[in-house]
Amino acid sequence: MKVYGVIGWKNAGKTGLMERLVAEITGRGFAVSTVKHVHHDVDLDRPGKDTFRHRAAGAREVVLAGARRHAILTEHRDGPEPELATLLRRLAPVDLVLVEGYKRDSHPRIEVFRAATGQALIQPGDPHVRAVATDAALPPLPVPVLDLNDTVAVADFILRETGLLPVPPALFDTVVVVDWSSAGSQSPAAPSANAVWMGVAGTSGETVSYHRTRAAAEAALGALLDAEAGAGRRVLTGFDFAFGYPAGFAARLTGRPEARAVWQWLAKNLTDAADNRNDRFALADRINARLGGHGPFWGRPRHHALAHLPQTKAVDYAALGLAERRRVEAVVRRAQPVWKLYTTGSVGGQVLTGLPVIARLAARPGASVWPFDPPTGPLVLAEIYPALIGAAVTAAARPGDVRDEVQVRLLARALWRLAQSGGLGPLLHDVPVWPGRNEEGWILGAGRADVLAGALA
Repeated sequence: MKVYGVIGWKNAGKTGLMERLVAEITGRGFAVSTVKHVHHDVDLDRPGKDTFRHRAAGAREVVLAGARRHAILTEHRDGPEPELATLLRRLAPVDLVLVEGYKRDSHPRIEVFRAATGQALIQPGDPHVRAVATDAALPPLPVPVLDLNDTVAVADFILRETGLLPVPPALFDTVVVVDWSSAGSQSPAAPSANAVWMGVAGTSGETVSYHRTRAAAEAALGALLDAEAGAGRRVLTGFDFAFGYPAGFAARLTGRPEARAVWQWLAKNLTDAADNRNDRFALADRINARLGGHGPFWGRPRHHALAHLPQTKAVDYAALGLAERRRVEAVVRRAQPVWKLYTTGSVGGQVLTGLPVIARLAARPGASVWPFDPPTGPLVLAEIYPALIGAAVTAAARPGDVRDEVQVRLLARALWRLAQSGGLGPLLHDVPVWPGRNEEGWILGAGRADVLAGALA
């Protein structure tokens, strides 16, 4: 049973939208129930009626039943107000429950906003708001802005978010997979592992390219995306680095509890030259100092003498108030922590140098970044983890092959085949909802390595 919320200030138009959504969604054949929260005392009964007398006499619950409907009236007496989860468990199974109010709960929701209320937007302080429905002109927001009066579009958004709206089989025309590098100098002229590799799969076949610098790779990717957009083709582009940090970091670094704020902050503060020279270690040192000087980043070459960046792991994450790992890394257990910047398996440098690129790509017309945005635009960016197809890569690699080259080719192929068969839609919708989702993100295909492997069989 899917749950989706509608919130907003008083007189913003929540109930009107709820009414229209129920009519629109039930008209499409879905079963819908609703829950509404009120802040004042509510009583649907009237003094003198039989049921009122039952309650007044002390009944805890009263059932009023007739041929067309029945109602259950529950008296809390002096007990606490029941939580939303408790109320949801009492509902009969349906396709979708629309919840009006309950702003403090963690289910995904749309904010209804009207400037006439005189109130500020709720969205900037609520990571669970997935879109804003409004009749006002708003500045750019990190979530989609919908026309409050376009009930069909709002219903489509909710149904896609919950996975109830069927996804067209050919979800993407082209799939790009990028294996990133945080190298501090230009990669060798001969193809090697310590570089950026890009695999592309589409109707015209498959290609793999090697890039000696991040700047060259970003330029090549930009040219490819321009060509695909000009041809009217939808593109899924995956990068093999984390799109977010553990919950709490974004707000402490930027003042905003969302991954997009971190991308933009890094884009402004990281120095990354055209020849790959960058200041990722010094930047991590500055971030650590900003957060108190004892983490969360660690790992650096011995010759980089940085006061706030330890050479080895010496961070007490509990004392720092941050998790060492993201939630998705409990599902993909081989993934390394994003705080690790140096030595074998370190991915932190890739994240620091990669997220500024995500910030720039996210600004392209029609771009959306999954799972922070619905995957509905002409360009969708997603975090991927090539090791999910590790067995297939090992089987396909020949002596002398660079493993990075093989894995970008095979993962692009697997995702493209799933996009054509309809198998990619469920992976895009298979993301849990929890308070840190808008900060941490998710890995496409996490927990479904079998689906990716099956696409290569």
